[in-house]
Amino acid sequence: MELLSIISAFLLLQVWTTFPSTTTAICLDSSRTLPPRLHEAMSKGLLAQPRPDVYVLGTVHIGSESAEEAQALIEAVKPSTVVIEIPPSRLKRLRQNNENRKHAPMDANVSKTVPPTPGTFGALRSLPALAAAGWSKGGLAGLLFSTVIVGSSLLKRSTTVSEEEKTLPRRSEFTTAIEAADKVGSTVIPADLEFEELISAVTRSVSPLGWVKLGINVLGETAGIRPVDPIKRLREETMVQWAERRRNISISRASKVHGDKTAPGLSRALVDDRDAIFTEACLKVLEANAAKSSTQDENGQRPVTVCIIGLVHLDGVVDRLQMLQ
Repeated sequence: MELLSIISAFLLLQVWTTFPSTTTAICLDSSRTLPPRLHEAMSKGLLAQPRPDVYVLGTVHIGSESAEEAQALIEAVKPSTVVIEIPPSRLKRLRQNNENRKHAPMDANVSKTVPPTPGTFGALRSLPALAAAGWSKGGLAGLLFSTVIVGSSLLKRSTTVSEEEKTLPRRSEFTTAIEAADKVGSTVIPADLEFEELISAVTRSVSPLGWVKLGINVLGETAGIRPVDPIKRLREETMVQWAERRRNISISRASKVHGDKTAPGLSRALVDDRDAIFTEACLKVLEANAAKSSTQDENGQRPVTVCIIGLVHLDGVVDRLQMLQ
């Protein structure tokens, strides 16, 4: 379970896969009133309504703005179902964490929304478990993914924990969404792959040559002879400035282009294929609601579905939902 906690953190914080790819369409449903902050999110391309009965919120895994938007959306539309980018094994644990925080003594200096992030020692201690999981599920390719990509991301993240806690306290949008959904009586659907499944998906998607090309690109970026991912933090950028830039849809899309060019197989496994999985989860809910066509809430409205996913997945899910209408 500890390993799954670490990997879940990675999936939320992996920087170079936070990039949607296409133009997000917005369809407004006048029967429901959204608060001003959600209209602002729509205007920025962070929230879309591809169908009258579906809202898709793209989140950025830093700071608290995405969590506030997720809570506001669920409280405003009171969906029948909330589809979230977490694996099934994590849902029960997050609910238990929510319960524990409710009964924990209040400490003004400690966040009650996100558990403390492991420091550098904790990240280093996780490497053997990551390596074992990668090797057992994907051989050499799985080992490379779990240690070089996941492990290095955790290490990089651990070096900025103190700065983030001081300048931009983190509030998990997924934890917040689960708590808000439970309060309004929504069903929560955990739609993501388990870490072991993700390792297998990456192993199938990235060829040996693909790993070689990825390594060459990383070396070139490090040496300054190749353009870096636009989403990466700039040298003199503060945490607050970086968080705001990551919420810029244009920057995210430029990062997607970069990822597709430098590591197409990895981008396909981490982004495109998971877009399809999240879309399928939404479609199953919509089909179930359609089968109960007479179902209405107390205000005479049809059931609504909310999908909360990383910004990288927003456009892919929206495009698929529109195509498959």
